[in-house]
Amino acid sequence: MSRDSKARRDARRQQAGSRPIRRLGGVMKPHAQLLDADGQVVGGAGLRDGEWVLVLGAKAITTTSSAAMVLAMLKHTIATRAQAGLELRLQVSSALDAAATHEAMSVGKSLPQYLEWLEEERSQRRTGPDETAATATAARH
Repeated sequence: MSRDSKARRDARRQQAGSRPIRRLGGVMKPHAQLLDADGQVVGGAGLRDGEWVLVLGAKAITTTSSAAMVLAMLKHTIATRAQAGLELRLQVSSALDAAATHEAMSVGKSLPQYLEWLEEERSQRRTGPDETAATATAARH
């Protein structure tokens, strides 16, 4: 190695400049916004590379291929925040609403029925099958 190789390498790096951060995936297109009482966006959902992305507090929380599932998660967030005394409202694009409605219709339900069914399924998974069966048995007696 020559004495000048480090100097040439450093000069080449300075001329090249900094490389921009390369993000994986395409641009996310927003389709839903959670707004607080002041109209500030606190979360939402978007579509990126064919998947719905749930965003809360400027962080991507999860992805799903289901438009109805992302709506159910947003509505659950609203309900959870309401219990803590924070009122949120949801604005949904017509594309997200249409995709979720189509998904609900494909299983023979209306969108509100399908969202209710998804919420029931979520709460059953949270409580577990043993607790759900015990609650149902206690309610019958």
